[in-house]
Amino acid sequence: MKEDIENTSDSSKETRSVFIGAKVTPTQKEHIKSLAGQCGMTVSDYILSRAYNFKPKARLTKEEAVLLQNLDDCRSDLVKYTSALHGMSTKQRMAMFNQVPFMVGWLKELGNVAENICQFLNAVKEKNKIPSTPKSEEE
Repeated sequence: MKEDIENTSDSSKETRSVFIGAKVTPTQKEHIKSLAGQCGMTVSDYILSRAYNFKPKARLTKEEAVLLQNLDDCRSDLVKYTSALHGMSTKQRMAMFNQVPFMVGWLKELGNVAENICQFLNAVKEKNKIPSTPKSEEE
């Protein structure tokens, strides 16, 4: 599946120049346009990706984008707190938390949370791509 997604028409030297048409009702046309728009794609790109059995991800709504930005701000704060705590001496950390094992566990958890948030943000920001070859139904 990963190979199918990476081998997109964007990376191909061949230019799309042949037209394929389909008769649809006005309602169907609006529905397809809406689905393509939700994925941040043109209708042609959306239909082509679906023909290759690829299911594009819907893009974020404005409200979701605001929430995502808030999540990114939280991640940034976690990284700053982690860095500040790493910069403290052992004596300062012990005075602050009074337990070194707790502090070490807490820092590891903060690092894991920050990493997971980064992975989520990167996955959400990735644009939909058109596969160049069909993928099987099993994938």
